[in-house]
Amino acid sequence: MPDLLAHYASSVLVARVRVDTRIALLIGLVGLIPDVDALLRIHRWITHSLVLLALIATPVVALVYWYKRRYFGIALTILLIYTLHLLLDIFTGPTPILYPLADSIWVKIQVNGASTATGITVTPSITVATMKPDFTRRETVEGPLVTETGAIIAVVTAVILLLEYFFKAENQ
Repeated sequence: MPDLLAHYASSVLVARVRVDTRIALLIGLVGLIPDVDALLRIHRWITHSLVLLALIATPVVALVYWYKRRYFGIALTILLIYTLHLLLDIFTGPTPILYPLADSIWVKIQVNGASTATGITVTPSITVATMKPDFTRRETVEGPLVTETGAIIAVVTAVILLLEYFFKAENQ
């Protein structure tokens, strides 16, 4: 799975498009919700299903639209952030993104390159694998909290937010 820091930082960046930084830092926590299943020791459980998300989110978003329309954009942003988590996970392991309609999906993308005296070769590879979801409770569920990739995404996020802050202050 992408580490928790990568999920959070990417969620903050998405939220920042819609709301100010302080609110984005709060809304970014939504990007961690799908992994609450790890606390039950069943990682990539129904919390990783777009189908179930749609069943729950559709009436909620509709109610927000009808009764608190000014928060509709924020509701959609929250829905997008949750969805982003699921989409990022399909690139790192089998994810039941279409459960119960389809098996877990794992997308593997790799582009290798080689430079030789005779030229440059680029070899792309995309594999989509499916397998039955396994919702068995585990004795231990392990996963990265912070990786190099997560740290890089967090640093880039921090730089973007700092630049935004300084440019706003400069223009006032």
